[in-house]
Amino acid sequence: MNADLPVVLSRSQHPVSRKLIDPDALWILRRLRREGHLAYLVGGAVRDLMLGREPKDFDVGTDARPSQIRRLFRNCRLIGRRFRLAHVYFRRKGEPEKIVEVSTFRGRGTWEGTEDIPPEDLDFTGNVFGSPEEDAWRRDFTINGLFYNLDDFTVIDYVGGLADLDRGEIRLIGNAEDRFPEDPVRMLRAVEFAARLGFRIEKATEAGIRAHAERIAESSPARLREELRQLQQRGIMAPVLAEAHRLGLLQPLLPEVAVVEGVLPMLEYLDRKAADGRPAPEAAYLAALVLPTMAARQPLEPGVSLEAAQAALGPPVGALTRRYQISAHIRHTAKDLLLSCYRLARGKAYRTKGKFVRKPEFPDAWSFFRAWAGVCGDLDEAVAYWERYLADRDKGAGGTGGGKRRRRRRRKPRPADTGGAQ
Repeated sequence: MNADLPVVLSRSQHPVSRKLIDPDALWILRRLRREGHLAYLVGGAVRDLMLGREPKDFDVGTDARPSQIRRLFRNCRLIGRRFRLAHVYFRRKGEPEKIVEVSTFRGRGTWEGTEDIPPEDLDFTGNVFGSPEEDAWRRDFTINGLFYNLDDFTVIDYVGGLADLDRGEIRLIGNAEDRFPEDPVRMLRAVEFAARLGFRIEKATEAGIRAHAERIAESSPARLREELRQLQQRGIMAPVLAEAHRLGLLQPLLPEVAVVEGVLPMLEYLDRKAADGRPAPEAAYLAALVLPTMAARQPLEPGVSLEAAQAALGPPVGALTRRYQISAHIRHTAKDLLLSCYRLARGKAYRTKGKFVRKPEFPDAWSFFRAWAGVCGDLDEAVAYWERYLADRDKGAGGTGGGKRRRRRRRKPRPADTGGAQ
């Protein structure tokens, strides 16, 4: 540990304010303090507030045990098979459900006996509960090891995170030889934080990623998929996977992506949609990852057989969805999008154009195909044909709703009433 640590910033020395903290997180902090527990705002929320960014989540660290947290908050649920966490739920009419995560400070020692410890308080990673300082050293990166103390409005740094915020560096806490094998997902998170914050990865941390890159395949597929989905939602999939490729993470992370060239421009196209507030579905990202590999095996060209294309797309899509336990619906949607690209590549040779363009998914397929055409550069003729076809179709509609005007049938005159009053 550094002798110059901890660093404690007084209220006048940092930009964190109660006004910027989620009110439900503040309520949890105050409730824990009233009950005599130590409680800090921790992790990414403090980091983002220090950088002048709006946090996505507000997490709380406390010396209260999970069982004590559950007794304090009726709207709480304990989760986690290895390290127990408390999720405190807030549900309000007309608003999405909110979760504030509350974790017990972790120590650096290990359990000697667990007979008298309630199961909900056991940490199956082997670590005991500990002090805020010990917990800070158990976290992943220095910039995520900052605490905010609501009692005196100070920011507390036990691990050198404030200096790394100033330098714009992502630095692993501890030794890479221990910390990356302990949780290989940290390697992907280092790349993610660098992309999100515009930081660089510190040299020793980068060397550790290169040395342990293959271990990313040992991580839980469910966790990796969640990390990838967050990249998609934030619109940073392309820069993160580009850096992952440079550091040797991409191949063990996505071994089904045999052809990398062309993947990144397609991901950039999808990321731009997310930046514009129109995030693409997971199926579109799946298709973008697989398309260059498929195109190398079964080129998109006017004479392409749709049966051959369908047979070619099955194995890579199936393997990727099995690895990450992706639902059948997403798998079928991705395969339909890829097959639509082959339909569009056929151009004039594709017979059922009218029916195809009336499908609700056609606009997204057409946009996706044009993006790929811009990447590969040999589909200009097909793009030009479809542009003419769609323009002629719009002209043919003539503002009449896209079809022939329906003739109105004249009603037959009713027969005259010849009967007299009785």
